[in-house]
Amino acid sequence: MARSFHKSLLAAVVALVVGGSAVAQDNGLQEAVNLLRLNKKEEAVQKLQEIISSDPSNEEAHELYMSVSQDEWYLLMTQEGEIQKIAESILARAKTTQRERSRDMEAIQSLVDTATDGDNDYGTRQQAINKLIADHGEFAVPALLEKLGDKDDKDGQIHAINVLSQLHSVAVLPLIEALKISNALAVQNAAAALYLIDDGRALPVMAHLANDDRVNISTIAKKFVQKHGGAGDALDLMLKQSSDYLKGVVPMGGYSDVIWQLVDDKLVATDVPALLYPTELAKAVAADAVRMAPESLAARAALAAANLGEANLIESSIAAGDESVAEMGPVAAELKVAAMATGVDALRQALDAGVTQGMAPVAIGAIDALAEAEIIDSIQESSLLAALNSSDKRVQYAAAEAIVRASRGSDVPQVSSVVSVLAQAVTEEKVNTIQVIAPESTKGAIEIASSARGQVYAAEANALGGMSALLNNPSIDVVVINEIIDGGMPEDIIRNIRNDSRMANTKIVIVAKDVEAAAERFGDEVGYIAAPLTAENLQEAVNQALEGVESPAGERAEGYASKASAALLELAARKADIAGALSSLALQLNRGDSVAVPAAKAIGLAGGEAQLGALLGALESGSDELKKAAATAIGNVLSRMSTCPDEVVAGLSAAMDASDDAGLRSAIAIAFGKAKVSGEKKLELLNKLRRIAGTSAEG
Repeated sequence: MARSFHKSLLAAVVALVVGGSAVAQDNGLQEAVNLLRLNKKEEAVQKLQEIISSDPSNEEAHELYMSVSQDEWYLLMTQEGEIQKIAESILARAKTTQRERSRDMEAIQSLVDTATDGDNDYGTRQQAINKLIADHGEFAVPALLEKLGDKDDKDGQIHAINVLSQLHSVAVLPLIEALKISNALAVQNAAAALYLIDDGRALPVMAHLANDDRVNISTIAKKFVQKHGGAGDALDLMLKQSSDYLKGVVPMGGYSDVIWQLVDDKLVATDVPALLYPTELAKAVAADAVRMAPESLAARAALAAANLGEANLIESSIAAGDESVAEMGPVAAELKVAAMATGVDALRQALDAGVTQGMAPVAIGAIDALAEAEIIDSIQESSLLAALNSSDKRVQYAAAEAIVRASRGSDVPQVSSVVSVLAQAVTEEKVNTIQVIAPESTKGAIEIASSARGQVYAAEANALGGMSALLNNPSIDVVVINEIIDGGMPEDIIRNIRNDSRMANTKIVIVAKDVEAAAERFGDEVGYIAAPLTAENLQEAVNQALEGVESPAGERAEGYASKASAALLELAARKADIAGALSSLALQLNRGDSVAVPAAKAIGLAGGEAQLGALLGALESGSDELKKAAATAIGNVLSRMSTCPDEVVAGLSAAMDASDDAGLRSAIAIAFGKAKVSGEKKLELLNKLRRIAGTSAEG
């Protein structure tokens, strides 16, 4: 990804996560920032490494954080690589200190008591309020809520409302949650505080309270609604707010690192990763909508969408290596369970919303849920069918595969469209790009290596051309550089690669006559090929360089293909017409087994003479499992043909001669048995298979 969504989000809300205002000091962090502004990135990295190697305490990290401006923090946090990692480490330590300070309930209670005591003068109260704003923010709301509901302290109620109005936007969400409290006086005063703050996020719940039978509360709520135009149904407003949050629409200043919940009439804060904050808000609002209108399909669908969207976000982030959600796989599973409980009708509507509003995570999550929950008898009415026409191929692929799963492969609705989409999905694959910078004499070896499935090679004969190619296409997985290259030194190319954040994950391989000497020159952070460069040692080195390298996009592509291949096999097994996918399936027989094996089996069930060549290729060079699948498929195809082509007989015979695997030889023999061949050819095969069940005599 170019700068990922959650990294941008983290940088954008860093001030809200830690809080406070920066006061410039003369320290190493400010110096590192200055160096970065002067484009002296290597020196900035060195300075930051000095800071982090000193292992600053949480308190020291907080001081470092406070020493630079928020714009400068944004600069640090949006640098890919080492700078970003060190900045994140400092921020995490600083956050620990700020978190402890902001949630010091003893300190908060003391300040709230001072700020709401009518016997104190204005200056004393305001000083306490300023301290609450600066150091505690939203975490002061629970203590202030106690004051709002204290019927014996009218002055305290008034002063608490004043404090909340000055806390302003940070108090809005805990106050909205506080409106559910059983203490009617506290609800009335919380509504009054929201009226004074005048934040639009409170409009849906205030529209709901405008119809409350508690007159004092409904009067305040009606005045709030009138200030905001006086129009709109409360449920519709809630559903729109939930949808906006789900799309990541959070107002400026509206981010936090906690979600508020009323538990036993007490406000409780729960920490959530910054990445999940908008979806948590969407879930909370949708849950309120369901509570307000439990019979509403739209409300249940909104809750399903929020749960599915968050589950998909967690799983895709885990796949991308996001450590902030690394342990949340079980949470994603529970979110899916919660979505399933909303009902098939809600899941269908959530899918419709995901497609029409361009929310692919929601749509894909709903599709996956419907694949398990859809009602076979009414699948013709499912929104899965409309999803086949989505402009987003991820949604199309998921819908086609889900329709096959949901219908168990029988009486599949819109089967021709399903097969067409699956035929496209099965061709998706992970592709690695390799740039070779080596003399023209290596061109032949590179061309041979480029025939490998899933790898694309580009070649440049000199350093200048190589660097130009890398600058124009930095999405390179591996760069192979000859130790002697016209127009420059390998070190120059390597330095440029490492200074370009777009190539932070690019692997480097050096071609050298003396590998040991090259290792002393280039170090152990690169791979090596012993010259001369050949197709074989080039492919071996590239594969070794790519070992363990994660490629979320590549894995997704392979996932599309393997699911599509399995779905087409399911259709073929149920006698569905998959003719439109056969040519695509035949082209996948030189891929990994998860794609190639079901493809071969599907061809065996539904294919014809046109696919025999591809099956023979798999029989010759595939894995053991693929060879067996190909042999079985050839037999099935031959059983439907009136004659057996000579080249197929030859191919089966050669495979029999080359194998000592009993399972494969059996599959080949069965294929021969199904073929319509002459008696002479059958006799030839039987002679090959003749065995005497005895022991050799020895003199």
